[in-house]
Amino acid sequence: MSTHSDRRIGPFLCVCLVVLVVFVAGCEKSSTASTSRSGSPVASGQSSDTTGSSTTTAALVPVPVAPTTAAPTSQSTRDRLSVLAVDDRQSPQGTYHREEWPHWADIDGNGCDARQDALIAWSIVTPTVNQSGTCKVVVGSWVSPYDGVASNNPSDFDVDHLVPLENAFRSGGWAWSTERRRAFANNPAELVVASASSNRSKGSDPPDQWRPANSDSWCAYADGWVKVKSSWGLSVTTSERDALGQMLDTCGIAGPVWPLGGTAFTSPTGAAPSGSASGGASVTPAVPSDPSAPVTGADVYYANCTAARAAGAAPIHAGQPGYRTALDGDKDGVACE
Repeated sequence: MSTHSDRRIGPFLCVCLVVLVVFVAGCEKSSTASTSRSGSPVASGQSSDTTGSSTTTAALVPVPVAPTTAAPTSQSTRDRLSVLAVDDRQSPQGTYHREEWPHWADIDGNGCDARQDALIAWSIVTPTVNQSGTCKVVVGSWVSPYDGVASNNPSDFDVDHLVPLENAFRSGGWAWSTERRRAFANNPAELVVASASSNRSKGSDPPDQWRPANSDSWCAYADGWVKVKSSWGLSVTTSERDALGQMLDTCGIAGPVWPLGGTAFTSPTGAAPSGSASGGASVTPAVPSDPSAPVTGADVYYANCTAARAAGAAPIHAGQPGYRTALDGDKDGVACE
């Protein structure tokens, strides 16, 4: 080959080598840029703006929580339920006899027996009470919380033992003295004025076998049942405990109040007597109402707290017209709180 040809090939090879170096360098730059745009992961909750040269991080948006319209029942009731003794045995010692649980006694000495006191307390209007001789409620206005049955005639209603006497016997009352059974059977917190048909439908069934037809009363029913069993040291069965928990789940913002037509009623309170379960303990439970004229504020009389609230008088402090210790369940000087 001639020296002239070598001179032409040399520059050509140099040009090719330069072009090859430029091409390789361009590919590496393109690959690096591509990795920075799409190869790096984007954190959860961030968005990448690919239209500019920088990345924009979006703020994390909290997931909205749906508000609840119901409030849980009082923690104390839940606590009481959780520590109730569970006993699934079927046969207690002895046999239940209703006559061994004396009821409708005048344990507070106000001249009216426990049945008449309950009728007075649960009437949504001031009832008429015949006090000539034996105390007897003549007329009033009642709404059965179990099924909504309403009447002005007291004979249309039974006074139900919230925790039936037979159930109390089977869950620990079999060991009680007659005096303690008497106190329990006449305890205001145990008494609910209900339609005769609903009371007889209930019989001695526990909550896992019978619930009020009116589900609006389930909260108060379960709350009262738990408090009675807790106060008196009675046991529950597993299924009974579970049913009570389910009914407590229905408690709304109003809490455990009995629905009585267009109003609501909080059950009277009544404490268990002091002393041992088998001892002849005495009891002075809070009285739901007193048909006699009050000593304080004698010109104003409220048959129960429902009547006081309807009149716009509640709460009533000691010394104010209408105050009676019978309306002050916790004896703190303030009635119908």
